[in-house]
Amino acid sequence: MLVQTVKSKIIITTSTPTDHSRQLAKKYDLEYHINPKEKTGIAGDWNFALSKADTRLVTIAHQDDIYEPGYAQAVTAQFAPRSADKILIAFTGYTDVVNNQARPWGLNAVVKNVLLLPFAFGKSISNRALKKLVLLFGDPICCPSVTFNKAALGDFNFPAGYLVALDWFAWHELAKREGAFIYINKKLMRHRIHPASETTLQINKGIRKQEEARLLELMWGKTLARLIAPVYALGHRENI
Repeated sequence: MLVQTVKSKIIITTSTPTDHSRQLAKKYDLEYHINPKEKTGIAGDWNFALSKADTRLVTIAHQDDIYEPGYAQAVTAQFAPRSADKILIAFTGYTDVVNNQARPWGLNAVVKNVLLLPFAFGKSISNRALKKLVLLFGDPICCPSVTFNKAALGDFNFPAGYLVALDWFAWHELAKREGAFIYINKKLMRHRIHPASETTLQINKGIRKQEEARLLELMWGKTLARLIAPVYALGHRENI
């Protein structure tokens, strides 16, 4: 994030402080915040990060991911018009990096591009039904690519009841609210996937499959969810 063409405030938040992260904060003169609550999970970590950010626009940059230099400029430009207060989130395209090798295309990428087709007629969607449509068959929004507009989010928090699919549930809840989702159709970040990542670990434990089945049931009901879930789970193979 330090090589962005548009500079922004960077802070480090963590629930697992280490000498390495402290040294990074000291080296680059960054605020360093330690979550005082124990075992709050990913939701607790992300909510803590949002609470510590004192800017209107916030990106939760995960430690594994890489941002292209133009990410911040492209995203902040979406909030320049007067209507910016009506934008809930803005997100970009991304490239999966599997075991340090870029994978621009694969089953996940194809499916997620199809899910994003409602944005083909414009980068902004405000209609609640269309926002939900984007999410009906899966989650095409990569969480670290998202910039949140805290001025429009109000009491938003990531749900504590999910370990992996918490972002999909969060977008589904935000889709019910008044306000726009903005999609910047450029691959402005690289999402790293590796055997030690939290996502891969939870897939191996079966947690992700269970949580996604719950969400599909929430959106489709039990019968249809049982039909959709096995097809959706095929994309998990790319995380292993």
